[in-house]
Amino acid sequence: MDDGIKYLGHSAFYIKTDQYGILIDPWFIHNKNVEFDIGKEPVTHIFITHAHSDHLGDTLRIAKYTDAQIVAIFETANYFQKLGFNALGVGFGSAVNFEFGTAKFYPATHTNSLPNGEYGGSAAGIMFSLNGGIKIYHAGDTGLTKEFELIGKYDAPYYAMLPIGGHYTMGIEEAVIAAQMLNAEEIIPMHYNTFDVIKADPLDFKTELNTIGKICNVMAENEVLDF
Repeated sequence: MDDGIKYLGHSAFYIKTDQYGILIDPWFIHNKNVEFDIGKEPVTHIFITHAHSDHLGDTLRIAKYTDAQIVAIFETANYFQKLGFNALGVGFGSAVNFEFGTAKFYPATHTNSLPNGEYGGSAAGIMFSLNGGIKIYHAGDTGLTKEFELIGKYDAPYYAMLPIGGHYTMGIEEAVIAAQMLNAEEIIPMHYNTFDVIKADPLDFKTELNTIGKICNVMAENEVLDF
């Protein structure tokens, strides 16, 4: 895979940039439709927006195989550290430097609990600023929040991955407003149709975005957007 973004279903994405490979919320190994070989593609970092099972997903298995660094909010990272993994705990408010560029965690309006039932810290969205200048925002699981307005004014991404399934997160109506607030050029819907309670038609979302002049990339599983 050349440099770009690959969709792995639900809220899982793979970003390839130079020799670095970034997995976000990697819940996909169970999905036989997803094509991703962790022995072939580089996986240097795994970012977790929160520790619910459909986002933490296959992190432990992948990190053990690849020795990738896990990056998450402090309390969630502590959970991984206690299990013996290379995990970096972060907070909100500033960019953290990595070999591929920087990552900045923003608050998300969602809950966060660890597999053992303990509190996992705040849920988050993550802004990636790659060395080539591209900014990618993964909103995580979130409702509509004024935080998007601040991000759009001071840290506007080129790509924004937004949940549209409702029930646990924003629905289509709220995600359209979020897209406007974020000032992103291209929007990628996520977190829909995996479960009955988050049924949504991404083409309806695309139609709504097109009416306000936004580009919407409805990505199929395994599809890649090249930088």
